Amino acid sequence: MTIVVMGALIWLTPSGVYLLGFLGVVILSHEAGHLVVARASGMKPTAFFWGFGPEIVAVEHRGCRYGLKMLFLGGYVKLEGMTPSSELPPGFAEAGAYRAAGPWKRLATILAGPGVNLVMAAGAFAAAALIEGRSPGGAVLAGVDDVWFVFAATADALWVWVSNIGSYLAAVVDSSGTTTAPVRFMSPVAQAEVSRVAVEGGVVVSLRWFGVLSCAVGAVNLLPLPPLDGSHAVVAGAEGVIARVRPGHARRSGRAWLDVRRLVPLAYVTLTVLVFLSATALIMDLRTVS
Repeated sequence: MTIVVMGALIWLTPSGVYLLGFLGVVILSHEAGHLVVARASGMKPTAFFWGFGPEIVAVEHRGCRYGLKMLFLGGYVKLEGMTPSSELPPGFAEAGAYRAAGPWKRLATILAGPGVNLVMAAGAFAAAALIEGRSPGGAVLAGVDDVWFVFAATADALWVWVSNIGSYLAAVVDSSGTTTAPVRFMSPVAQAEVSRVAVEGGVVVSLRWFGVLSCAVGAVNLLPLPPLDGSHAVVAGAEGVIARVRPGHARRSGRAWLDVRRLVPLAYVTLTVLVFLSATALIMDLRTVS
C-alpha cells in the first residue's frame, strides 16, 4: 500500500506534493484544534488521522492512535460517545466520552477546528502583508480583512451554485466547453497547479494561497450541515441554551430531541453533494487541461 501511495506522489510531483504540503498543514492544524480542546475539556480522543480509507502507518500514544491513511484530502479526530446511545469501546470510561462533557465544552471542541483554520489564515495573510511593507498593526488588520473576504466569497459561491444548479449541470455535461458554469470549484488537479504557481511565485504568494485554503476549509466546516462541524456546533449550542433556560433538563439517552442520529439522513445528502461537487469539478478541470 505504501508503494502505491509513494508512486502516486511521484506521478503528481511536483505540483501534487506542493498541494499535499499545503493541505497537510491545513488539515492537521484543524484536527489538532479539535484534539487539544477535547483533551482540555476532559474528553479522551481515540484516533487522530490524516486521510481516510486504508491505513498506511500509525502509532499509539496515551490511548490515542495517530496515523496516516491513503486518501489525503481530509482527516479526523475520533471522539467516543458522539450520540446519547453510542456504544463505548470495552474499558473506555464514560467520563472520557464526548457526551459526558458539558454543552459549552462540546461547542468549544467543535469550533476549535475551524477556529484554528481561520486564525492561521489571518496569520498567513498578515505575514504576507508584513513582508510587503505594511506596519505590524496594518498587517494584522489586512489579515482580518482578507479572512473576511475569503469567508464571504466562499459563502457567496456556495449560494450562487445552489441557486444556479441547472446552469452548472449544463456546463458539466457540455463537453464542447461553450456553456459557462455560474461558479467553479477547484478539484485537486486545479489546486495542485495553483499550489505549484504559488510556490514558484515565492513566499508572499505561497502565504496568500495557504490563507485561502485554510480560510475556505474553516468556512465550509462551519456550515450547519451534518457531518460538518457546524451541525455539531448548532446542537451543542442549542443544548447549552436549553440547559440555561431549563436547568433541570437532562439529556435522556436516545430520546433527546437534539439527538444527532436524527440528522443521519441529511448527513448522507451532504456527503453526496460534496462527492458530486468534487467529481464534477474534476471533470471540468480535466477537460480544461486536455
